[in-house]
Amino acid sequence: MRLTLAEEFSDIYVYNLRGNQRTAGEQSRKEGGKIFDAGSRATVAITVLVKDPTHTGSSRIHYTDIGDYLTRRQKLDLIAAASDITGLDAMDIAPNEHGDWLNQRRDDFPNFLPIGDKTATERIFVLSSAGLKTNRDAWVSGFSPARVESNIKKMVKFYNAEVDRIGGSSSTPNMDPSQFSWDRADRANLRRGRKYVLASDSLRRQTYRPFTRQAVWFDRTLNNTVYQLERLFPSSTVSNHGFWLSAPGCPAPFQTLLVEAIPDLVLGGAGNPGQFFARWRYEPVGMGAGEAMLSFDVADADDANVVDGYRRVDNVTDEALKKFRAAYGDRVTKDDIFDYCYGLLHSQDYREMYAADLKKMLPRIPLVIDPWPYVKAGRELAKLHLDYETVEPYPLEGLDVQPSGAVAWEFYRVEKMAFAKQRDPETKKLVADKSTIKYNGRITVSGIPEDAYRYMLGSRSAVEWIMDRYQVKTDKASGIVNDPNDWSREVGDPRYILDLLARIVTVSVETMKIVDALPLLDILDGPDSSTRD
Repeated sequence: MRLTLAEEFSDIYVYNLRGNQRTAGEQSRKEGGKIFDAGSRATVAITVLVKDPTHTGSSRIHYTDIGDYLTRRQKLDLIAAASDITGLDAMDIAPNEHGDWLNQRRDDFPNFLPIGDKTATERIFVLSSAGLKTNRDAWVSGFSPARVESNIKKMVKFYNAEVDRIGGSSSTPNMDPSQFSWDRADRANLRRGRKYVLASDSLRRQTYRPFTRQAVWFDRTLNNTVYQLERLFPSSTVSNHGFWLSAPGCPAPFQTLLVEAIPDLVLGGAGNPGQFFARWRYEPVGMGAGEAMLSFDVADADDANVVDGYRRVDNVTDEALKKFRAAYGDRVTKDDIFDYCYGLLHSQDYREMYAADLKKMLPRIPLVIDPWPYVKAGRELAKLHLDYETVEPYPLEGLDVQPSGAVAWEFYRVEKMAFAKQRDPETKKLVADKSTIKYNGRITVSGIPEDAYRYMLGSRSAVEWIMDRYQVKTDKASGIVNDPNDWSREVGDPRYILDLLARIVTVSVETMKIVDALPLLDILDGPDSSTRD
């Protein structure tokens, strides 16, 4: 569309009024007031297209950004003050060959190895998948496995009763949201008279949001879309891990996180879908020889890699291994390639240099002069992020508090964490004191270092993800309560959430130490650092 507009018009004036509320945290505050008040969540821009018949060549593009932190009233006043397009303080834009106006992608990015592109002859991973899309999260996922199973049984019982009642007729089903969450496929199955049967192996563990494990009912029939996840997590007895990363078009900054449970589609937050790249994939034992040869490496075809009727297959391609070994020698393994990718995707230099590209397409992985710092960093980050529940809690003040006259489960129970407040010396307003978190009415922890908040996963820091997810929430439509304290009981530790908060502070601080120690990006056969934008 941008390419066409530049061809059709002589001048284009864009006045970006911001107001994107599909963001969070500091970015949301920068976006400022919503132009259409409560009726608006998206970015709003005024675009004036001018067509001068005497003009030749491409259009002249003039862009104005209204600025950060402005209220709706301030924005409207600035619009009125501008009066017309000549009153705008505009910058002129020269589009690139792709039609990018702002956030222009770099020319070298397409030359790198795709992380996962089915159309590419060379790529790093054989198989990737989007995360789990249920379209009924409140019913099929939650902190209590027993409650999830109970909700599913209630929902299926109600649905099957509707099948009996309607019997393939054109009668309207009962749409009571407290009884069932209807999806398009359910309505079609109802008309066909198809009943649902609960599979015994469907209750699994899921990484719902960063550092947030829950129970989930993983079932192609009762989930909206499972994508390729059945080939990565085919049963509850097989193990796997991989990194989830934000997909092209996400409004939040690029993010990635290594997980070992089924990832949610929007693991990085609502509106931020992603892709999952697993270390392994699984194929059923007993496939035809020709089909099997296309699906897994011969070296993996032994009984040692067979679990619960599935053969574990390396998900890193032989083509990627050849390319890495050609650059770095035969000591490179597929584990090294996996760790290299995870380390490099955390490089601030890489994220900043290719920020525009990462908004528009999945990552491509350059080969650097010296890969081993990235391999080492990826391995350290992997251990830190997978084993986050066992790292040493950060020594916060107030963490050693003990129950006094109350049972442990009630003493450590959390409803909703919040930052303490302090008065800003300049504005005199109360603002969040992020060094201190009120865990509940009995427990307050302090001494959280500023560095902990540098570890961002999308629009939130890891610490703020814990605060956001570990609170008691009630789904309005169904009335289902999701209580994180149920998970504490599941793992048999009344202090689980409190200690988790402190552990994620440690994870955040140590993550940034590893990231800060990464070298500047020095790409093999790439542009010298002096040529960077």
